[in-house]
Amino acid sequence: MKCMYKISNFDLIKNQLKELESEVSSSELSKNIPQLIDKANLLRENEVLKKINEKKSYLLDAYLSYVDILEQLLDVSKPITKKRPKKTRNSIINKNTRKRSPTKNIVRSTARKPKKKARRR
Repeated sequence: MKCMYKISNFDLIKNQLKELESEVSSSELSKNIPQLIDKANLLRENEVLKKINEKKSYLLDAYLSYVDILEQLLDVSKPITKKRPKKTRNSIINKNTRKRSPTKNIVRSTARKPKKKARRR
């Protein structure tokens, strides 16, 4: 009887295996495996890209802080002297003529007469 029980049990397990194999082979999951692999790879790649993007954001923030500090250092090290524009001959003349009143110019021009130089022969 034990032997018969084992054989019937063996047949039951054998039939269950065949049914499960047919279900697995006919299952749509097995057909979609390449698509699932592609999707899983895309998800992994997306996660990697997110991490890279995050690191780049930190890098940009660090560079911005670095530039701010450098600009502050440059501002501190600059001498606080005001540059005067270079005076040209025309600007000096214009400045002097603005200070004088027109009557003084006339008086001076009439008051002073150029001396004639004696010619030597």
